[in-house]
Amino acid sequence: MRNSPFAEGYATLRAQGSAIVMPAHPDDHGQVCAIIEEFEGTASADLARAWLSERPEHLSVIRTGDSVAGFAYHVLCPSDSVLEQRDPVVRAVLDHVARHGPARPGEGIDIVRYNGGARTHQRDPYALLAGPVSSVIEWLTRPLAWSFIVVIDVEFWHAYFDYLAFARLADVDVGGVRHVIYGIDWRRFPVDAWFDLMHERGRSGATGPPPAALLRPPPLDRSQFGVAVKTALQSLHRPAQLAANPLVGSALATGPTGPSTDQLRATIETAVDHLGNQPKGDQLRAVLYRTYVRAAPTQEAAAEVLDLPLSTYRRYLAKALDQLADILWAVEIGDLRLPAKPRGH
Repeated sequence: MRNSPFAEGYATLRAQGSAIVMPAHPDDHGQVCAIIEEFEGTASADLARAWLSERPEHLSVIRTGDSVAGFAYHVLCPSDSVLEQRDPVVRAVLDHVARHGPARPGEGIDIVRYNGGARTHQRDPYALLAGPVSSVIEWLTRPLAWSFIVVIDVEFWHAYFDYLAFARLADVDVGGVRHVIYGIDWRRFPVDAWFDLMHERGRSGATGPPPAALLRPPPLDRSQFGVAVKTALQSLHRPAQLAANPLVGSALATGPTGPSTDQLRATIETAVDHLGNQPKGDQLRAVLYRTYVRAAPTQEAAAEVLDLPLSTYRRYLAKALDQLADILWAVEIGDLRLPAKPRGH
């Protein structure tokens, strides 16, 4: 990150010695809320107390001695909390998501709701450490649709978000203090691609939104996804037809060199193999294999090869298609990584 806006702040921290971002203790809550009240006002502090009372596990802190030097607090949605509507910042985030790319089943929304330091709040070097470290942990360990970061010091933070390829999405007033929301849709620009971009920008110092050529199409919802899986199976060995399938714009088709029909086919075939590892999955795998991967000429012929009555074969096929779609959906939202398909398989 030597050419990034973070370089100066991290050099300052390094000169001061080590600093550790760690889960907060309940005893830290009062100090954190006092910092928020000092710099953001009573209304924000009251909301912070409410969130910490309901979801204390999402607070990370940096301590110097017995004092909190920096902190970051994440709100993870859906949270089933009335605070999602009571907190105007979180409400604005969820309104934006609903309009521009609703989260799909299994996907979450991560919001860095509070981030600051004891001395200079959002300009504090400890804030520059607590926010990014806690964020990277969340981004790498949860299947997320969106991530958002909320700041009050836009003059200071704008350059950072320009470097991070986060877009300014909304402004919200809380107790007379303007809060600005920046965000990114990970379905359109996945975390792995973002890390590659950060590696490049750390060397080049480039800024701005994600390159348009690297953006995926808007994500399919769960119903559209299931239909696309069935269509892809039917054209698994017809490259021209498979290339027109909307799954080519999904995580299933994305390999080291970008999206391709070869990668989509490999992912589907690997998922068929994976189905065989599920309880009672051998028969379902065999049905899919003989219907699509190494297909018999007709369903009747496939049933005969598998030594199954046609009615039983079709019942197994319907069940296998549903379970395969569930496996591929878990891959799509980032909840499952399939093993790489062996060469020559």
